[in-house]
Amino acid sequence: MSWKRFFQRKPENTGEAAEAADSASSYVREAERRRLARLLERRAALQYDLAQAEQALLPENRWTERIRELEAALAELEVELTQLEVSPAQAPEPALPAVAVKVTVDTEAQPATVSLEIDGMTFRWVEEVDWAERGHQIAPARLRRVEGDVAALLAEVGYGRPREELLETLAASLELLAADALAAARREGVVWVPLTLTDLARPCERCGGWRDVRGRCPTCAARDWQRQQLLLERNRLRQERDEVYRDWQRTRDRLPVVQRQLAEIEADIRALEAKGVRPSEES
Repeated sequence: MSWKRFFQRKPENTGEAAEAADSASSYVREAERRRLARLLERRAALQYDLAQAEQALLPENRWTERIRELEAALAELEVELTQLEVSPAQAPEPALPAVAVKVTVDTEAQPATVSLEIDGMTFRWVEEVDWAERGHQIAPARLRRVEGDVAALLAEVGYGRPREELLETLAASLELLAADALAAARREGVVWVPLTLTDLARPCERCGGWRDVRGRCPTCAARDWQRQQLLLERNRLRQERDEVYRDWQRTRDRLPVVQRQLAEIEADIRALEAKGVRPSEES
């Protein structure tokens, strides 16, 4: 072999080198396409942020509108809270007469009975016990009234047309009194304090309703619960209003930051497009 023919011989790996170079170039171009796709997505997000920030600078925007709605709701709540504090529309009714309440408990009877005699009228309860098939008690015993009419009792003592609050309060007090009397009869050393009809239902000076034998007023309890719900709602609305205001401030203050970031993204996109990079069809 002559030296001339030796030097004219082409390297055997020329094709492999070209193929490797093409593969590397294709990999770089694909990476640039993916980067361009990410930049385009980022630009769209920044354009949205820019629109929001520019809207936040306007005198009227979605934040100011929502704040006005919350302020109006808070004003209505304040009116409702004020109304709850207003004095009752009608003065409390006269107290019930101090008629003695005679209590009789028969724990030996089957079932046990409790009787209350008030101004010649009798209220009687019997104990109901829920028993299992094998004779085991499966539920606490309770009293069931089998005799006595609350409206008739009130009519007897001069309340011909009692309000519904008085009927409900007196009925509840009678139930409590009967249960307490039965429990006291079954416990040793308990001293029973005599009660009168006045003790079973007292006028409530706070709301004009009636308090039961334990001093509880259902009307006041309902008002207190309603007041608590209004206070919770007021706190929630105030918190939402403050959050809306803070979001408005943050969005408005981000305007220069968003503008700078968008300009940088635009520059990067132009640089890639100048190199002929285009987003792939999948992007």
